Amino acid sequence: MSSDVPRSTKWKARIFAFGGLLLGLVLLVAATRVGWRNAIPLYVFGVGFTGLCGYMIVSALIFRLRYPTPELRAEQRAKLLDTSPRNPRAEAARMLIASRAAKGKSAVLRSGADGTAVVTFVADGHRGNDFTSLVYLELDVTVGYAPAYQVRTGEYLTAASSGSVAPGRELVVKVDPKDPQRVAVDWERSLRLPR
Repeated sequence: MSSDVPRSTKWKARIFAFGGLLLGLVLLVAATRVGWRNAIPLYVFGVGFTGLCGYMIVSALIFRLRYPTPELRAEQRAKLLDTSPRNPRAEAARMLIASRAAKGKSAVLRSGADGTAVVTFVADGHRGNDFTSLVYLELDVTVGYAPAYQVRTGEYLTAASSGSVAPGRELVVKVDPKDPQRVAVDWERSLRLPR
């Protein structure tokens, strides 16, 4: 079982963690060299960056030590992201996936490849306001003549679109050519499809 985390995402996380730790340490050193009044913001940001990024690095090291092979790490990630109803953490995992995936949909709608999707699972994302609500979706996505593949995503639905989403429903989607897991539903076109 290979990791489904893109290589670029891993490097971005590493750069953020180690860069943030280095920045925090530089700020703490700078705070010791300036007057007390000027040092307070440097201490606050230095401690914040050092603590957050240090925690990220230590957590990643513990995870790697606990699961030493790539197969074990991928299996554990799959368990953490397991959204099946039998998993007691399924609801929290679905909410996390939906809230992350719901961001940046407008860019995918503008430049994504046309595709279709069939809804296989729907769950409430427990977020929203008076006009929209977040839902977690599992879709079987098809682009062109390629075989269908599963995507876990999140969408904010309006009152007009919320009643049209149920397992078995076909939707029109746009797929990011660089990352096929980034899918945005074209609700304007999807609502015109026959049910």
